Amino acid sequence: MQDNMYNDLEHMLRELDQEGHQQAHTTNDIPHIEANQEYDRECRMYDIEIHIYPKEEPEAEEPANIVESAPPIDQEPEPGERGPLQWVREHTHPLVALSFIICTCALVVGCLLYVLPFWTTTTTVTLVPVARTIETRLTATIGGDTDKTHSQIPGRVLPTVTMSQARAVATTGKAHQDAQAAHGYITFYNSATYAQTIPAGTLVTSAHGVQVITDQDVTIGAASYPTFGQASVSAHATQAGPVGNMKAGAIYGPCCRVNISAVNGAFSGGQEARDYQTATQHDIATAGASLKASLDQSITAALQTQVQSTETLVTPLHCQPKTSADRQPGEEAASVNVTLDETCIGMVYQTQVLQTLITQVLTTQAKQQLGAGYTSSGDIHITTTTQGTTTIQATGTSIWVYQFSQAEQESMKSSIAGKSQAQAKNLLLARISVQSVSFSNNATLPDVQHLRLVFMSVPPETLLFHVSRG
Repeated sequence: MQDNMYNDLEHMLRELDQEGHQQAHTTNDIPHIEANQEYDRECRMYDIEIHIYPKEEPEAEEPANIVESAPPIDQEPEPGERGPLQWVREHTHPLVALSFIICTCALVVGCLLYVLPFWTTTTTVTLVPVARTIETRLTATIGGDTDKTHSQIPGRVLPTVTMSQARAVATTGKAHQDAQAAHGYITFYNSATYAQTIPAGTLVTSAHGVQVITDQDVTIGAASYPTFGQASVSAHATQAGPVGNMKAGAIYGPCCRVNISAVNGAFSGGQEARDYQTATQHDIATAGASLKASLDQSITAALQTQVQSTETLVTPLHCQPKTSADRQPGEEAASVNVTLDETCIGMVYQTQVLQTLITQVLTTQAKQQLGAGYTSSGDIHITTTTQGTTTIQATGTSIWVYQFSQAEQESMKSSIAGKSQAQAKNLLLARISVQSVSFSNNATLPDVQHLRLVFMSVPPETLLFHVSRG
């Protein structure tokens, strides 16, 4: 009976191979066999699970035939008896084995085809698009509503503010003075009845040996008793320095000739050579500039308290400064006191109005000069300056960067795929919209699917292109 079961199993396997999904049934003469089929769509094979059950026999007085089954897996078979695994190996159909081998190979090939693309390294191409600076200027009057010519912007003039600050700064001027001789006057007396002349350069010596020389000729009238004739003349010490400084009366008595005597007044000014400091124009100007910076901050803070949330104070302020100093340039001094008086007028404008106006002008200008493809990058920078008591000049600056469309990006990747880096760089830089190119590795560029484009902006201070209009 066991041989019959083997033959029936082989017959059933052949039918399954030929009919696919058809389920086999047993005959009345063999045990009932149930086959469950599971179809593997990827490998295109059937997994067949076979269960063997004893045939149900009607109740009878005689005992039913019992089918001998293979010993349990964990039980050693008797000598000469086949185990379950041995039975499976001996009875596996060749078509099933061949199908298993083909499906296994197909699975391996499919996995390789799926995994191989991931082994290709992706190259990142970093491009810096061309960026340009657009600048515009307009002059407007503060007050009233904005007109069509942009010559008037809503705003107002604030009350004037006057402030004063003073500062003492050390002088930086350097000067040299040679040694100075003392100087003073000598009075000559004439006791003769006739006039006498003392020529310039006459030497007169004091009781202490200090010698002085007259600076000019002097004529002394005749005596008219009891009064002597007299005359005074300037003189200086022959030796420079403080040694020539004398008290009055240091020279007293006859001198020069008969009937002439001399008496000195105090001599002073005699000093050694020296270096000293003086005030300079630079000292005064530097102190004034420092005072202005500090004073402008104070005045701006005072005016800012009058500015509303929707307004912007125009800076720098329109001011009238006046600088004064207690020393003149070249004058000897160790320090100089500088005072700055400043009167400023404050103006405010409606912030959003000017922002919108500048944006419109810049956008129109960018479209006219750059054409399509450029978009504004970052905020618009606006600066204002006063041009009078009610007039300002506003300057707006913005950065415009070229934006690559998806079609342009795909075209760029297709043009450089498979090229060397040198070739790819030349191709990309040939486009007027590309400023610089770099690659993530040194290998030849891969296919399109493994190219990644990254666009990077440059800082505004490094821009090479600048377009402006006054």
